[in-house]
This record gives sequence, C-alpha cells and structure tokens, in this order.
Amino acid sequence: MFNNAGIMHPQDDNALNTEERIWDLTMDINVKGVWYGCKYAIIAMRKSGGGSIINTASFVALMGAATPQLAYTASKGAVLAMTRELAMVHARENIRFNSLCPGPIRTPLLMDFLNTEEKKQRRLVHVPQGRFGEAIEQAYGALFLASDESSFVTGVDFRVDGGLASAYVTPEGEPTESIYLPKDGQPQAAATLEEIDSDLEDDYDQGEDENTPHFPEIENAIKEAVNEFEGALFPKLNWSAPRDAAWIASTQTLKCTSPFDVFLLLKSSDFINHDLNHAYDDCQDTPTTRKFDLVLRKWYDLQPSMEFRCFVKNQDIIGICQRDLNYYDFLPAMKDDIELLIYRFFEEHVVEQFDSLNYVFDVYVQRSNQKVYLMDFNPFCSTTDSILYDWQELETFDLDQKQADIRFIQSESEANILSCNAPKFATNMVPKDVIDLSNGQSIAEFAEQFQKAMKQTEQDYSTDEDDQDDE
Repeated sequence: MFNNAGIMHPQDDNALNTEERIWDLTMDINVKGVWYGCKYAIIAMRKSGGGSIINTASFVALMGAATPQLAYTASKGAVLAMTRELAMVHARENIRFNSLCPGPIRTPLLMDFLNTEEKKQRRLVHVPQGRFGEAIEQAYGALFLASDESSFVTGVDFRVDGGLASAYVTPEGEPTESIYLPKDGQPQAAATLEEIDSDLEDDYDQGEDENTPHFPEIENAIKEAVNEFEGALFPKLNWSAPRDAAWIASTQTLKCTSPFDVFLLLKSSDFINHDLNHAYDDCQDTPTTRKFDLVLRKWYDLQPSMEFRCFVKNQDIIGICQRDLNYYDFLPAMKDDIELLIYRFFEEHVVEQFDSLNYVFDVYVQRSNQKVYLMDFNPFCSTTDSILYDWQELETFDLDQKQADIRFIQSESEANILSCNAPKFATNMVPKDVIDLSNGQSIAEFAEQFQKAMKQTEQDYSTDEDDQDDE
C-alpha cells in the first residue's frame, strides 16, 4: 500500500498568515488521508498475513523548510510520527510501515516554480549530489520498501534526497546573501510569495513559455462574483456541480471564497469530468460545437433535510423524494404539507415555463415560511441520480395505472443500507487507476491483487536489468 496523495497549498504560509481553512485542508488530505489508507489496508493485510505500507512524508519533516509552509511541514511531521507508531503496534502482525522522505524532485510543477537558473541554484546548493532527484528514483525507493527485500525494515524514515538531510552546506558568497532577518515584526522567507509572483509576472512579460495553467480572466470573474455574493459562492458547469469533490474542501462543502477553491473542486470532480468529456455519449444528435459555461451561484446555508428531487414525465410529477441519504424522523409527519407545497410550486412556476416533457428538478422547502425555491434541473435519464427510486421504475411509470408518491428514508438502518456504511461519493475519493485495478473486488481481494501487481512490476524490472547486463 503506497499512500502517496498530498497537497502543498499556495496560500500555506507561517503561523501568523496561514488561514485555518488552509491548515484544515492540508491536514485532512496529508494526514487524515494517510490515516484512512492505513486503517483499511491493515484490515486487508491482517486477512492476507501481512504486508507493507509506505507513507509519503518529506525531507522538510526532518529538518524544516527554508520558506514558510507551516501546514505542509507539520502535516508531513505528523505522517512520520504516525508511521513510526503504526510500525511498532503492528510489527508482530507482519505488517510493516515506513515513511518515504523525498528531496527536491524534478517535476514539471517544481521546474515551473524554479523557472530561472538562480532559483534552481538556491535549492541545489543544499543538495550534496548537486542535482534534483528524478521521480523514478522515488519509485525505486517505494518499490524496495514494498518488496520482500525490505522484509526486516519497518518504522524507518527512508530518505531519497541526495544527502540533503545529512548535510550542513554553506553557500558561497557574502554572509548577507544567505541571512534573512525578520521585517516589520513578521518572519520573512528567503523568497516571499510576492517576490515569486513578481518573478513569474516578469517571465510572462518577456514572452517565455508557460506550462502552468493560467486563467487571469476567469480568476478575476470569480473574485468579482465572490464580492457580489457577499463573500461566498458555489460553482457548477452546464449540468453538474462538483458535489463528489466536496470531501477535498476544507469546509467539506461546495462553499468557495476564492478562485483556488473553485479550481480545486472542478479539478477533483468526476462529475465535472463527465460533463466535459462524456456529456453527449448517449446522444444521437451530438452538437458540432460544445459550449461550456462556468456557473457561479450565491452560497446559502441550507438544511439538507429539506432538499427534494422531483421526477417529471409527460409534464406530470411521478415521484418526489428527499435528496440527502440520512434519516430525519420529522419528515414523515410533514409529508402532506411538503407534497402540497411542491405540487403547488410546480403548477404555478415550473410546468408552464419549462418546455420539456420529461425532466428532473430539485427544490428546497423553507420550513419557516413554507416557501419553495427552485435549485436545479437535470435530464430525465440514468445519468441523474434516482436516489430512492430506480430508473426502470421511473421510465415505465404510468400515472393512469399508478399514483405518484413521495418517499422518505424510514429508519437509521435503511439510511445505513443505502449509504453502504460509507461516506457519500466514497468511490470518487479513490484514484481511477485503483478503481480499475480493484475490478469490483473486496478489500482483501484487492490487497492480494495489488501485491501481485507490485511483485510483477518488480520481476519485470529485474528482467529488464538482467537483459541490460547481458548486453
């Protein structure tokens, strides 16, 4: 098991400047994500007789960072401590835990950040080998820790850093070139974010190639919308909102207060990926040009219990159900009132205004004043979540033979069954390649298959090396 997911937020700074939401987001992904990965891997490995778990930390967890990135550094320190304790607790179960601590690695992201020779040298002066590491070198380190060759290695901070964490390096030049003092009562980095931004802007002005995505017009539009909507909004594309990516946000919701929040949700969402790449897969009259709109709406704090999905067929409501898959004991008593309010709203504001015969719409019922608010429209097809119905039932529904109903979850046990005792959109929290490899297997079966894949990779690598030796 290789826990290799993590972030370093661009707004991560020192203790005084780092916002709480940035701290929480970093800890949720870098620490809680590792904890979840270890937790479920342990269950699987107990059944299979043991295994190896590698958690990615960083050299900054061993020696601190030269520039303020407190949340990231603290999160990686937590990974080190957690890994050591797990190694001791599970040592007699033949489950090994080790931390992989990479040094500066030559990745497109880092090279875009260190976009001048001067910036590169400021990093390389601390690396005894005098170069950046390569991603494949980290992979070899992880492969060793996952293999039987490291069967007596556990609880180790495994550094692949070119000697960086073992060295005390004094750069050449005048002392003032490497000494940075606090300014105006604030700790100062060797290079501040403002200086880096300034350097990047200079590069843009000089016409240099830029590989990092850059959307100044969209960023400005989002900032203006945030101001217009009193500080918070939520995004969606033509059809879908990135609800499946809410887990990655610091608030665990779609609430966005900056362009970064919007980009993070859009980039992390399978729903958005579907809209962009597969929205017309089942259409017979696919448009020749595809126009995508980023829709920004004002954020409201709503009660999930009062959100309802309504299914319309031949311009008649054939079903209503709650959208949130939790049990609310007060809903059955409100059934008649909710049904009356939604039907009245549909007749007065929807059916005459919306031309389609078949569609799905979502509403919010405000309990205090018994008003209904339209939230969204969705297509009447299987790509829309039918929630407490199934699509075969909806597609064959005939109002002449059957009466439309409104459905609620009736008990905690029913809610647990519907959610499979897992977080909502749990499968969207796992990388696609892991889903593809699992192929519908149980956790234990997947762990066994994953170990076989790792061993096969190791054997292929050994075969390649033998072939090279023969040459």
